[in-house]
Amino acid sequence: MTLKALGILKKGFSKFTKTIKARRDELNTKLARKETISSADEHWLDHEANTIDEQRVLETLESASDYDRGFDQLDEKGKAIVKTLREWAGDLASA
Repeated sequence: MTLKALGILKKGFSKFTKTIKARRDELNTKLARKETISSADEHWLDHEANTIDEQRVLETLESASDYDRGFDQLDEKGKAIVKTLREWAGDLASA
């Protein structure tokens, strides 16, 4: 179960990062050239395109002695991230 569950989450994370990559790269290129971006784009980069929380959840689950124990250690936000990654992977129907 552990490898399968982690594999599903990694698949969802991979799909998510591929989906946002082009837009994130474009905005980061503009910022590197000192061009301005809209506040909506800035907000998107800081929130929706920021994958730090997803990476933290994956690392927590990978380092746990077993998946269920790692999942139980997650806070509500972490558990919501697991659900979202499963949806991205196609393992759950989105609500």
